[in-house]
Amino acid sequence: MFRQIKFFYRDYLRLCGAKKVRMLYIWVSRAATGIFIYRLERSMFLLFGKVWKILRIPLSPLLNLIYAYSNCEIHYQADIGPGICILHTAPGIVISARSIIGSNLTLVGGNVIGIREDKEGPLLIGDSCYLGANAVVLGPVTLGSFTKIGACSLVLHDTSGNVTLIGSPARPVADR
Repeated sequence: MFRQIKFFYRDYLRLCGAKKVRMLYIWVSRAATGIFIYRLERSMFLLFGKVWKILRIPLSPLLNLIYAYSNCEIHYQADIGPGICILHTAPGIVISARSIIGSNLTLVGGNVIGIREDKEGPLLIGDSCYLGANAVVLGPVTLGSFTKIGACSLVLHDTSGNVTLIGSPARPVADR
C-alpha cells in the first residue's frame, strides 16, 4: 500500500510538470482523479488479494461515478510503475488487467491498452513510453523502453526499445 502511495506522489509530480504552482488545482483534475482511484484500488487489491473483487461490489456505484468523471478506466490488476502522466482524459483511457507497464508512461488521450480475447499472455510495456492521441496497443505484445507510438496507430506486434511506431498496423519509422 505504501508503495502505491509513493507511486501516486511521483504520478502527481509528473502531472504538475515544471510549474509546481499547478499543485494547487491539479488535484481536482480528471487525470489526477483517474490515477488516484487506480492507485487506491491497486492498493486494496494488493492488500486483500482476490477478495477485493467481492469487497468492491458495494463501492461499484461510487467507483462508476468516479470513472465517468475521470474518463479513465484503469483496471486494478494492471501493474503500472510510477510516473504515469495522462495529458487529456476527455477522449478516454482504458488499460487492461493483464497489462504490465514500466515507469513514466505518457498517454495523450483516447488510448486503449488491452488484450485480444483469442490470445494468451501479458501485455508488457517498458519504461518511458509515449502513446499519441487515440493510439491503441492490443496484446499480448511487448514494447521496449522509450517506444513512441504515433497518433491513431494500432500496435499488434512486439518491438524493441527506442523506436517510433506509426500507422495501422504500426510499423517502425526511421528517425530523421
